[in-house]
Amino acid sequence: MRSVSHSMQKRWEEAHELPRFRPAYPHEQVVRWVFRNLDRNATPKILDLGCGAGRHAIFLASEGFNVSACDLSAVGLRELQTIAARRGLTIQTEQTSAHDLSMYPDGAFDAVICIGMMSYLTLSEAESMLCEVLRILRPGGKFLCITRNDGDGRLIHASPVSHCTWHLDKLDSNAPSDMEVGMDMLFFSRDSIQQMFSAFTNVSVDRMTYVHEGFADDDWVVTALKD
Repeated sequence: MRSVSHSMQKRWEEAHELPRFRPAYPHEQVVRWVFRNLDRNATPKILDLGCGAGRHAIFLASEGFNVSACDLSAVGLRELQTIAARRGLTIQTEQTSAHDLSMYPDGAFDAVICIGMMSYLTLSEAESMLCEVLRILRPGGKFLCITRNDGDGRLIHASPVSHCTWHLDKLDSNAPSDMEVGMDMLFFSRDSIQQMFSAFTNVSVDRMTYVHEGFADDDWVVTALKD
């Protein structure tokens, strides 16, 4: 596993000990994308990249897909396997950083999903991650990625660090959580997200905004293919 910040890993281990960071239900965009794009009868191999506590891996395995999952957090993976065992599901897991997928061979997967995790990487890590995703997808393989855009409410009190990178000095009291305070995070403009995915084909970038009690969660929903 490539080197990652000890403080970042510790933060995620602590977060996944808390029920609020272990949601039970899959993201609606994942459900929609899966049923529109994947053939359950063909039993495609899917990787949940940055799976956290496993809500999407569990959903996919429950639908009969051949699922692998990876995450930096041992606590998150432990929770995933506990739920999988309880439901009689088999999911192959690996503890690794998102930009180190060396345990997976070239063309290993028919599809990869990465939901909400890319924002927590450095820009160079995110670029490496996308190169790895391209490598492990088979030709014609499909990719779904949800990541934050530059309209997100977290940027109100953030300081620019470098290209696409901001430091979260504080968050409004109506933010979903204060766990991210003090982090450097990635927020992409439409142009920058399209540039990040330029090695893929059939790239579609849609905007998804949720406003809760005045706080905007603003994301890009990116779908792409490997040629």
